[in-house]
Amino acid sequence: MLPLDIRLSKAQVMTIAGNLHHDECGIEAMFVQMKQADNPRVAYHAAWVLSHLSKEDKRIYLLPYYGELVDMATSAELCFRRRLILAILTDLPTNEPNGRLLDFCLTHINDPKESDGSHSAMVKLAARMCKPYPELCKELALCLDMMPQDSSPSVAAAKRNALKMIQK
Repeated sequence: MLPLDIRLSKAQVMTIAGNLHHDECGIEAMFVQMKQADNPRVAYHAAWVLSHLSKEDKRIYLLPYYGELVDMATSAELCFRRRLILAILTDLPTNEPNGRLLDFCLTHINDPKESDGSHSAMVKLAARMCKPYPELCKELALCLDMMPQDSSPSVAAAKRNALKMIQK
């Protein structure tokens, strides 16, 4: 496996993620490397690899770390792009909405400091968590209405899909 402290291309990241398919120890080691705040490049590359795992691998091997992933996603000090953690979380099934994650998504869904990728993932996560609760669906709809009309295509698509999901 390639070292994570060098510059990696997307193809290399995809290869590493593919090699980790059904490799519990390898995925766990990658998760440990992602938590290393002392080396931001290694943490970023590990998060990038984990975000490209198959949905099946994420569900099997990363679901036990759901709470830690939520802590990382909602942390003010994140040494790499938040969208990577949010992308991992969008692929993890949850029966109960995580109040802290939902609050974070609703609060930061319109934050101009966040990237378009983070906004899209927050919209998707919020819609999934709000769907079973009509009162939360109304709150999410209000948040989505306050989003700028000139949003990027990815954010606009996430918004459309979220509105469809919560209005069913």
